[in-house]
Amino acid sequence: MNALTGGGIVGAGFGGGGVAIIIWILIFFGIFYFLAIRPQRRQKQQHQEMVTMLKKGDEVVTIGGMFGTITGIGDDWIELEVAKRTRVRYLKRAISSITSINEDEDEDEYIEAEDDDVSEEAGTDAGELEASAAGEATPDAPAPPEEPKA
Repeated sequence: MNALTGGGIVGAGFGGGGVAIIIWILIFFGIFYFLAIRPQRRQKQQHQEMVTMLKKGDEVVTIGGMFGTITGIGDDWIELEVAKRTRVRYLKRAISSITSINEDEDEDEYIEAEDDDVSEEAGTDAGELEASAAGEATPDAPAPPEEPKA
C-alpha cells in the first residue's frame, strides 16, 4: 500500500518543508526586530530621558511645531509661553525636542573686531571705508547704475 500511495515519500518531504518554513519565519522576525522594534524602543527611551530633563526656562518644540518657553511643569503636563502673556498647557509626551537649554553653557558670542582689523582683512584702508560709507565713489569702485529716463 505504501507503494501505491507513496505515504513514506510524501511524509518525509512534508516534514522537511515545515521545518524550513519555521526557520524562515524566525529569520524574518529577527530581521524585523532589529530593523523596526529595537530602534523604536531606543528612540522612545531617549525621548523619555529628554522629557525628564525638562525644566523651567527651556525653549522647546512640540510635535505640532509650536515653539515656546517652559513656564510651569506638572506631573504629566507642562505650561509653555508661546507669546507675551500667552500660555498653553501640553502633555509632556507632546514635546518633540529642546531647542535651547538655559544652563550655564557658554554660547557662541559674536566677537566684534576693531575697525583696523576689518580694514586689513578686506584689503582696504580706513579712508576708503569711510568714503564708501559717506556715499563717495572710490577709484576702484564701479559706477552706480544710471537712473531710468522717463
